[in-house]
Formats: sequence, C-alpha cells, structure tokens
Amino acid sequence: MKTNLKFKVCFAVLVSCLTMSTLVEAKKYNRGGFVDNRSGAFEVISVEKAKDSPDDSYVVLQGYIDSTVGNEKYLFRDETGTIKIEIDDEDFRGLTVYPDDLVQISGEVDKDWWSETEIDVKNISKVNPETSKQ
Repeated sequence: MKTNLKFKVCFAVLVSCLTMSTLVEAKKYNRGGFVDNRSGAFEVISVEKAKDSPDDSYVVLQGYIDSTVGNEKYLFRDETGTIKIEIDDEDFRGLTVYPDDLVQISGEVDKDWWSETEIDVKNISKVNPETSKQ
C-alpha cells in the first residue's frame, strides 16, 4: 500500500516538473505582445535577398501569389523575382487570397542541395498597397 502511494506522489511530482518546463519553454519562444519600439522588428526584404539568405533564416516578404504549383506550394512574386513558397492550409486561417492581392508573408528559408530555395510560410496577411513598404 505504501509503495502505491509513493509511486503516485513520484508520478505527480514528475508530471508537475514536466508541465512547468514545458510552460517555461513556451514562454521563452512566445513572440507576441506589445513592443514599444520597432528596433527589433523584422525588415521586409525582396525575393532576391531571400534567395541569398542562409537556410533557416526568418524572412518577411511582400508581393503577390501568382499561382499554385502543387499541394500547399505556390509561386510568390515581387519586383525582383519569383520564389516557391509553402503555406500549410491551416496557416491561411480563413484568409482568401487572389493573384492581385498584395500580401505579406513571413517564414523560414528552406535550402536543400537537391532543390531550389523555398520559403516555409508561417504567417500571411493582406497588405494595403498604400501603406506597404515596397
């Protein structure tokens, strides 16, 4: 009987520790909230610069999605060129985008030696052309 109680107590302590460490990690990577200046904000860059960025770099681009080229893959264009992007269906979050809609995407550069550079899009939003940074 005492062994069973010890086991339950040890299990509860273990679960508590794992939960706390998960919460600490989640807080560490949470980038949301208010920032009182833009010094740490990501700069909008061109497709040309994105292609030259290192693998796994986080980039922000503004331009147009011209067409779909496969399952969750699209061609993205700005005035400097085109690049293939991948947007998971759930990352659209209900947003409908047409080829003439100016959008801002952010995500990670994905460079593989066997294929062309792509952007794995994490966020997408429509941009008012009058306020864009192009």
